[in-house]
Amino acid sequence: MEKKRLEIVSFLVLCTLILILTFLVFKPFLNILVLAAILSLLFRPLYKRMLRHHKNGSNFFAIVIVLISLVFLIIPILFFGVQILGQMQNFFTLIQNGQGQHMQEIQESAQSVIRNFFPTFTLNISYYASMVLNFISSNLGLFLSQAVYIFFEIFFILFTFFFFLRDGDKIFSSLIALSPFEKEQNREVLTSMHRAITSVIRGTLFVGLIRWVLFTVGFYLFGIQDFMVWGSIAAIIGAIPGLGTPFVIVPAVIYLVLSGSMFYAIGLGIFGVLIMVFVDNMLSAYFFGKGLDAPPIFILFSILGGVLFFGPLGFIFGPIVLSLCISIIEMYKILILKR
Repeated sequence: MEKKRLEIVSFLVLCTLILILTFLVFKPFLNILVLAAILSLLFRPLYKRMLRHHKNGSNFFAIVIVLISLVFLIIPILFFGVQILGQMQNFFTLIQNGQGQHMQEIQESAQSVIRNFFPTFTLNISYYASMVLNFISSNLGLFLSQAVYIFFEIFFILFTFFFFLRDGDKIFSSLIALSPFEKEQNREVLTSMHRAITSVIRGTLFVGLIRWVLFTVGFYLFGIQDFMVWGSIAAIIGAIPGLGTPFVIVPAVIYLVLSGSMFYAIGLGIFGVLIMVFVDNMLSAYFFGKGLDAPPIFILFSILGGVLFFGPLGFIFGPIVLSLCISIIEMYKILILKR
């Protein structure tokens, strides 16, 4: 009995050490693996549909879908990212040189209002713009090296994406074989987990993309300068539960009013209400309501905590971790409490 216990303890210690070493080995590639897995979940229904007609075309169809994701998803994101950076640099340059007329008007209006309460208050937007530009200039070499890093990271993401598509069923079956639970229990747990994760991924990406397009187009139509920059910022703020579209539209409407564009301000206000109705309520409820049953405050903290822990990609990773936690709770109900 003692020998058996010693064997079990030794195995657990050895297994823990191996798992820690494995995590440390794969840690530099964690973002690549997670992003490839996300792409695999998004495109897997299309891949399965293709395989129904030609069962022996797994390699070919996986390559086709990788190329589709590259042409219609990754390249457009990179292209618009470059455009946004260009507009952002131009925006800060204009402010630094005192040429951003509307921003100067807003600065003066804000100063006059705040000075009614704090007479010594001074708002110098040009100074903060200079700080941003100096930061960009001093880190230009780092940005260029990051561009090369991003190129190789995209290559490895697509490479991993291909294998996740082609060998996903084998990987999944191997993991299932390790489970000590019954087949029906495994099916229920994995179905719940898959539903939660896919709803988070599709909700975060699809709704975020639609929101970004609508904000960008709206800002362009209603006269907001550097519309791509502000559209991107608005999409991020609008996606945060507890903040949402009003925290984006209201400041933009105030900006247009202070700029003297009353007609555009009314139009943008109506446009914002339509976004709240169709995107914030209908689309978000459709995607997130299908799999992630969590209060909005927890989703908010998962996003903020994900960004703090994982960096920019934490906007997606955080809710995925929350969905995994909810899935574990569901697993406990099914396997332990037998509910």
